[in-house]
Amino acid sequence: MNRRDFGGTAAALSVYFSLPRVVHAQGKGQIDQLRIFVGFPAGGANDIVARHLAEGLRSSYARTTLVENRPGSANRLALAAMHRNPSDGSSMLVLPDTLLTLIPHVDPLPGTYTPEDLVPVSPCAMVRQGFAVGPMVPTTVKTVADFWEWAKANPKLASYGTPGPNSPQRFLMQELLRKAGVTLNHVPYRGSMPGIIDLVGGQIAAFISPIGDSMTHIKEGRLRLLAVASHQRSPFLPEVPTLAEQGYPRIIGDELSAVVMAKGTPPEIVEAAAKAIAQAIKRPKVLQALASLGMEPYISTPAEYAQSLREDFKNWEERVKASGFKPET
Repeated sequence: MNRRDFGGTAAALSVYFSLPRVVHAQGKGQIDQLRIFVGFPAGGANDIVARHLAEGLRSSYARTTLVENRPGSANRLALAAMHRNPSDGSSMLVLPDTLLTLIPHVDPLPGTYTPEDLVPVSPCAMVRQGFAVGPMVPTTVKTVADFWEWAKANPKLASYGTPGPNSPQRFLMQELLRKAGVTLNHVPYRGSMPGIIDLVGGQIAAFISPIGDSMTHIKEGRLRLLAVASHQRSPFLPEVPTLAEQGYPRIIGDELSAVVMAKGTPPEIVEAAAKAIAQAIKRPKVLQALASLGMEPYISTPAEYAQSLREDFKNWEERVKASGFKPET
């Protein structure tokens, strides 16, 4: 063995021993423990996705898996927690990807992450946004146009809620109101669930959030979904028209619940994680859980997802600039 051969072999061994410890175990998990971070409280949609991934990735990707909830500050706490761990594939984050593509353009707080600050791994599920009304609004209101007429006749009652003051849902609603030429009072909440409770209780007139947040109430008749802000109708609520069908073709708010890793994670580890995620999402138990949340399975390769995020980041930037959106401080 000459010096060049020895140097190459030494470098290869260095890479080998720097990878997560079980990377070469035949058919076994690649790492000893995987930590999956979630920037929301336990029980929400992204948390449920993370817990099913934790079960599905156990043994296929890691020997043990652990979900850690770090709610608050628009996922900044969870992102920071992930970045404090080694970039070796032993940690990942499940998040709605508008936090990377839209929030940087509408949230004035520092510490916002963009797609370039992370390593995209794979989406898991498609999330559609819905515009729902509660018992404060008469049952004669069946369309978005009907709601505008009711709002104009009842300006003191005409309010809408969102999961946060600078959330993707608030931006979508601002876009919609601007197109419609309608003014409504905005009531921001800390997450969807408090707002849905007030909507069911007749404290606010309307709420925009992922359809899964209100689907149970809709099916039981306590709430009415007037529209979905999507390219197409939801397969779980096929009777509900899109905003495009009601005259607003550009008000699209689809987002993906997705997995990212810290920058610097080796490509081979990212690919292994993506393949394991794709297999986990296909499990019948996971598909059933997603359906209960109004979410549709959606996966891609890391390269495809990275390109999609870059395109979405640019598209949201253009939409925000064109809308004249002003963040709330």
